Amino acid sequence: MHHSFARRAGVLALLAAALVPQAGALSGVSAWAQEGITVAQNAGLMPSALEARSAQGEITRAEFCGIAVNTYKAVSGKAVFASGKQPFRDCDDPYVTAAYELGLVNGRGNGVFDPDASIERQDLCVMLYNILDAAGIEAAEIAGDACIEDYPDVPNIKSYAVDAVITMVDHTVVNGISAPDSPTVLAPDGTATREQALLMATRFCDAFAEEGWDDGGNTSTDLPEAEDPDTPEDPWSDPDFTLPTTEQEKMDLVYGAGGQKYQTAEEAEANMVEIAVPVWRLQSDGSKTTGTAYLQVNKNLAPIYEAIFEEIYNGDEQFPIKDVGCYSWRTGEHSQGTAVDINWDENMEATINADGSLTPTTGSHWSPGEDPYSIPEGGDVYNAFTKYGFTWGGNAWSSKRDYMHFSYFGR
Repeated sequence: MHHSFARRAGVLALLAAALVPQAGALSGVSAWAQEGITVAQNAGLMPSALEARSAQGEITRAEFCGIAVNTYKAVSGKAVFASGKQPFRDCDDPYVTAAYELGLVNGRGNGVFDPDASIERQDLCVMLYNILDAAGIEAAEIAGDACIEDYPDVPNIKSYAVDAVITMVDHTVVNGISAPDSPTVLAPDGTATREQALLMATRFCDAFAEEGWDDGGNTSTDLPEAEDPDTPEDPWSDPDFTLPTTEQEKMDLVYGAGGQKYQTAEEAEANMVEIAVPVWRLQSDGSKTTGTAYLQVNKNLAPIYEAIFEEIYNGDEQFPIKDVGCYSWRTGEHSQGTAVDINWDENMEATINADGSLTPTTGSHWSPGEDPYSIPEGGDVYNAFTKYGFTWGGNAWSSKRDYMHFSYFGR
């Protein structure tokens, strides 16, 4: 997807000349950006980590990874699975891991990602450009009215970003920056705000997603499942179907009669689907707004998961969910898509000491009634999951507590 030699050489010549001595919702959204931010939010481009953050604050490397992964999903129509790997020693953000594994971003070297650092506009272009490669999308060389050579600061573009910046300017994903009494510039080495980054992602989807991509508020990332003659008949289509109660009945539902647990990540991921569920998002002023969460789940439990989250959303508590995850190829039920973790910092996993006290191993606390993100026993979240046969890690075992964890087989 490289540009013609003549055009690229012309821009690189300007770069060489520079070496000569002459050289959720975001808070406080700007009025001019409100419509575009609404589109981005409704289309699922904004990761939950940005909710209640300042729209006019600088986007960080980790934050843009979340936008990039969601943008990849929008233009490719493919689900993205959390692998459970941690390629960086200074960051365990699953969006960063997913962006890295998709080839959208690199680290700084020596196992460092530098997640909180700001990101230059030209590097935003590079990440968006990498989405095209990852999604197998060919970009027409010139699609818009903009022309990169019109900008006086082209020499400031680093050589590795030339193709990316050309493409994003051509397709009007990136616009120039103007100031009174000054020429309009690209500012490739400048930073971007969160609202600017989201608008870039929205324009990217307008330019490269299939016609009719979901930019109108009808958010849905459910993926169509190919018909497979070897797939057993869907039990949910049977009017006499009842929820399984025994271990064997649950095994038959999840794996099919006589089926066994998935032994490899490839086998597991072939049996996962992505679902979009409604959730409540807590705002900084204490109000709650409607949001959407996306989970990769076991395909045979997808209707149960959807029913559970629908009940939580419609519950009297309007329980807020900021973190939620299901499938991840690691030990335990997460590798099977049969366990869900919710708000993991506020619903800690902890060992039970001899004196009955708790020592957190994941997360920091569990304070139902004080912290709105902590899950109370007997509350809407607990009741919805246990109604459909899940076990809560908050009261399931004698050796530990795992207040974030709901599992279908009780493990």
